[in-house]
Amino acid sequence: MTNFLNNTYRKEIIFIFFLYLTLIISFVFGENSTGGAIKDYANQKNVMQKFASDFLETFYQYDTFRTRHSPVLVIFLSFFEKVNLPDSLIRFIHLNLCLLLPIFFYKCLSIKFNKVDKKILLLLVSLIFLSPTFRTLAIWPDSRLFGLILFTLSIYFFLKFDERKNFLYAFYNVITLAISAYVSPNFSVFSIFFMMRFISYYGIFSKNILFLALINLLLSLPAFYYVFIIDVNFFLQSAAVGMKGDEKIYFNNIFNDILITFSIIFFYLLPFVFFKIIKLDNIFSPKNFIISVLVFLICLFNFDYNYSYTGGGFFFKLSNFIFSNNYLFYIISFISVLIFCCLITKNYFNILLFLLIILNNPQYTIYHKYFDPFLIIMFLTIFSFNFDLEKINSRKNYLYIFVYFLTFLIISNFKFILIS
Repeated sequence: MTNFLNNTYRKEIIFIFFLYLTLIISFVFGENSTGGAIKDYANQKNVMQKFASDFLETFYQYDTFRTRHSPVLVIFLSFFEKVNLPDSLIRFIHLNLCLLLPIFFYKCLSIKFNKVDKKILLLLVSLIFLSPTFRTLAIWPDSRLFGLILFTLSIYFFLKFDERKNFLYAFYNVITLAISAYVSPNFSVFSIFFMMRFISYYGIFSKNILFLALINLLLSLPAFYYVFIIDVNFFLQSAAVGMKGDEKIYFNNIFNDILITFSIIFFYLLPFVFFKIIKLDNIFSPKNFIISVLVFLICLFNFDYNYSYTGGGFFFKLSNFIFSNNYLFYIISFISVLIFCCLITKNYFNILLFLLIILNNPQYTIYHKYFDPFLIIMFLTIFSFNFDLEKINSRKNYLYIFVYFLTFLIISNFKFILIS
């Protein structure tokens, strides 16, 4: 942390503090750049009050509140409700706790890019403050953001393990990932990736792996008991617009998820690939082109995402808004498949991570906000890409990237201001 006090990085720290002040201003005015955060929080607020007044009854009847959010964060915030703290103070405490995300992200970057100028890493961290999801869910508490904070901490411990090969860090990774999954269950799927990485180092039948597997199993038992034995299965609650309560909400068509996820991936890769911060090698090689075409065509011929359910990501919405069809979306998706296949096919763990990103969001509706700033953190921490972060040292390059994400934030805010 001494680097933060170093005058060398004073400008970058002041800049990040300025971005924090914009978050405070947004708190005062109630920024809602993802659209549904206020409504979601109102429902969560009701559940918080129920927990504060009658904990046990609410705990056992949690699946009657029409929410797919884990009760863990709600229970935590209900303690503030119990002592009659004003709602604005509860949300302000939560907002400041969410500052752990850029801190943990910086710590991860410091390990992975330990030879890169810390100024560059601070500039990358500043992008978190432009995330509509980070800003909105920091202001209007939501379990997904707090789950991401803990997930990023689990990545930090994994990177420490990868650096020092100290088993203790693998243990810390398992613990923090489990806590992350209890707060936001979608992150549980990434235990597969971390266990595979640990197995690649220790061997599948080693004592260390058996111990980690046992810890994973023991930590999952309370959730299994709560959801399947007591039968408080809040996962089956539908929050999709236009869906009835008894409709299937998980993976009606996995090809929808794959193609839309590719388009959202393109959105976050675009500035980094354009400025060659992430390098592409042999993107038009016959092997990569054939794989990309096959993947795209299989998804295309099976694509039937229902626009009436909302969601679909930035390019899906843009395509339908401008042209009233999916043609632009299909073009963007193919380009994304071409780029991303080039990046991941040389590393099996990259392929595994992509599959887990798909499984991370198993519901029918696919919202851009679920991947923001999650994908930026993933790309820069645990994906194995060929990076050239020194290009961010160019003020011009960073300015363009900053403006790119700032524009998305402005569009997100204006969209919901105009329709509200």
